[in-house]
Amino acid sequence: MRVVDLLNRRDVPVARGLGNPLVRDPVRATSFHGKDGLGDSNLPVSRIRPTEKSALDTISNELAISKHRDLTIICTGPLTNIAALLTGFPESAKMIKELVIMGGAYGVTEYGVGNVTPVAEFNLYADPEAAKIVFESGVPIEAVGLDVTMIPKNQLTLREYAGIQKSKGRVAAFAAEILNKNIHKHGIFALHDPMTVAAKVKPSLFEFAIYKVQVETRGEITSGMTVADRRESLSESKMQGEKMMICKNVNSRGFKQLLLDRLTNA
Repeated sequence: MRVVDLLNRRDVPVARGLGNPLVRDPVRATSFHGKDGLGDSNLPVSRIRPTEKSALDTISNELAISKHRDLTIICTGPLTNIAALLTGFPESAKMIKELVIMGGAYGVTEYGVGNVTPVAEFNLYADPEAAKIVFESGVPIEAVGLDVTMIPKNQLTLREYAGIQKSKGRVAAFAAEILNKNIHKHGIFALHDPMTVAAKVKPSLFEFAIYKVQVETRGEITSGMTVADRRESLSESKMQGEKMMICKNVNSRGFKQLLLDRLTNA
């Protein structure tokens, strides 16, 4: 709601989702995102309030008023709410055009390894049971995982960050504040969520490939792992998992220019 205020977009509803994973204890990322979830950027408390309807009711209502298979949902966190939607409203699977997910590490590049465990990316590690439901739902899925977001040339550099700092706009100032702690700590910053949104804003910048994928939910040391069947020796019918579109490459220059333009011109 603070971000909605910052952007002067009070026409965008904010609905409260589920606070915990489907069956597990919650895993929080406050050490990275800050206590306020916004890099401790100290945005003013918003005067607006969430919608009376829950996130699940809000999404189901949007599906009902949209044309069938016309709604794209971009998911930049654990998939708890989407799994609950698909479980509570099974008909919704046929009404969603596609899900675009920031999550997973599929091994399609050398950077497709975990960031919270050796094999698991945070969003799917936080609720692997939800991810399994979503991946097996039959809804078309595009996934932007660590395979591309962690490639060094795709990450924000200190020089690019300096350009954001110099911009005088409110949005750029907010972005600079969010980034400040982590980019100075690491000298580089992975643009996981912006890249996922950009995949729909400018699809021509991205290269996807079809893989069959499974989510590990019971492994003692592999929970939350996304297992892409990359065995080229097998026919597709013998590969294991559900078909998904996995991002394997992005035009780094074009993507970062798009992001920086949006931040500094707002």
